[in-house]
Order: sequence, then C-alpha cells, then structure tokens
Amino acid sequence: MPESVLVLANPAAGSGRGARLGARAIAELERRGLAVEAVFSRGPGHLAELAGAAAARGRSRLVAMGGDGTLAEVAQGLLAVEGSPTVLGIVPLGTGNDFVKSAAWPRDWRGACARLAAGCAPRRVDAGRVNGRWFLNGVGFGFDAAIAHATLRYKWLPGPLGYGAGLVDALRDGVARPVCTLRWDGGADRRAVTLVAACNGQYAGGLFRLAPRAALDDGRLDVVWADALGRRQVLWHAPRVMRGTHEHLPIAHRARCRRLEIQSDLPQPAQADGELLGTAIERLEIELVPGALRLWS
Repeated sequence: MPESVLVLANPAAGSGRGARLGARAIAELERRGLAVEAVFSRGPGHLAELAGAAAARGRSRLVAMGGDGTLAEVAQGLLAVEGSPTVLGIVPLGTGNDFVKSAAWPRDWRGACARLAAGCAPRRVDAGRVNGRWFLNGVGFGFDAAIAHATLRYKWLPGPLGYGAGLVDALRDGVARPVCTLRWDGGADRRAVTLVAACNGQYAGGLFRLAPRAALDDGRLDVVWADALGRRQVLWHAPRVMRGTHEHLPIAHRARCRRLEIQSDLPQPAQADGELLGTAIERLEIELVPGALRLWS
C-alpha cells in the first residue's frame, strides 16, 4: 500500500482562507487519488515540530497548506533534519504567496492540488540561514521589515489591502535612515540606507518584485539595497519596485553572493519570510545553502 501524503495545514492562513478552504483542498487531493493524512496547526511552532518528526522518520512526501508563514515554518522543520529525504509540496492558501510565485507553482489551490496529484519529480531549491534561523524566500532589514511589522495589524484584511495598509502605516511612522556596513563574498559597501533585502526568491511583502533576476536554484542570494529616502521618494519609487523595474535607478544597488553581513549603526526591524525577527536588530549574518530543500515541482 503506498504511503499517505502528510498535509500540514494552517487554518489561520490568508485572513481565514485556511479555515474556509483547507477542508475543501484536502478533499480535492483525495478526489484526485492521493491518500491524505491531515494535521491542522495548534499554534506557532507546531507544524515545524511535526515536519521535523516526519523528516526524521524518513517520510517521503509532505504538503504545507497555508501561506508564506506556514511554508516557512514547515520548511524550518524539514531543514533541521540533515539529509532529509522528504519532498515538500505546497497548497497556497495565503495572501501574498511570495515563494510560490518564484517557484512557478500554481497560485490557486485547485491548480496546486492537480499538480500534486500529477506526481511530478522533485527539484532541489536553495534555502538560507539568518543568525542561525532557516529561511526560504528572503530576509529584509529596515523599511522592508517595518512594512511587515505594520502589516501584522491588518491580518484581517485580504492580501493586497493588508499590505497596502501596512505600507501606509510604516510611512506614517517614519522612514529610518541607518548607516549600514554590508560585507559579502567579493565586496563591501557602507552608506545610509532605507532597506537591505537578501533575496532567494523574486517577490517580497506580497506586492513587491524586489529581486527580478533571483532564482531559487542558482546557489546565490540577490542582495538589493536602497539609498536613504524620504517618505515622498519611497512613494514615488514604490510602483517601480512592485513591477520589478527599479534595478537601474541610481538609488538602487545589487550584488550576488553566498554570504552577507549587515551591521547597522541604528537598531532596525528585520524579517525572514515575512516573519518578524525583531524590532531592534543591529547585526545580521546571512548565508545561502544551495540545494538544501527538495521541492515538489
């Protein structure tokens, strides 16, 4: 008898989409012929614990059902088990689904269920560590993380509205301009910045295509940083960042690397995969691990 697929689901994902659609998505997987064992999250850290235990037992297939935060939590559990054979699938029920966009995976849950049932071969994708914590999509420092922090107040709003409200709140709170020293393999820079983003995927914050040339399997982080800007300048440039046409602006800078250190003279918020790492961080050490995760593709 073939092994069942373990589905780790978050009912709180996507402003309640996880609760409304989770059972329907599980039923769709079963209708398409997959034997499913489903577990719903009981709170922060629960799905990471379950994923780690499944990987340690040698479970071959696992599906994360939820948003970017759910995916990141499940991946952390898998990545904590060195040499895990487990292949990770995704049913996106979140609001931003940034990683899914970069992975060229169906963004609607029905399409994702169909893709999973088709039994596609796994692919290796990169993952990273920031101050020892695993991440999949990327790390943000400064205004990028301030938006993520502000957006937490609007989890009840549907996707773009919540991110837009977070952007407005972050602008109202003020745009900090810390002087940061960046060091990466092959270069260094020191300047006042608005934000620094170390991207494995192309998208961040649900709205922004921060790193349009990033790839999940190229063994490199795309690092993007912006000069110190005022509120009006941030608003002026935001549409170009949403479209991913900002790279050639004089205020934008880019590097590609395996390792990055960020040292700031002013404590700032930082986030990884949309989850807040802290609101007063001065130093980040970031490294990419090529091919760390086996992804259902």
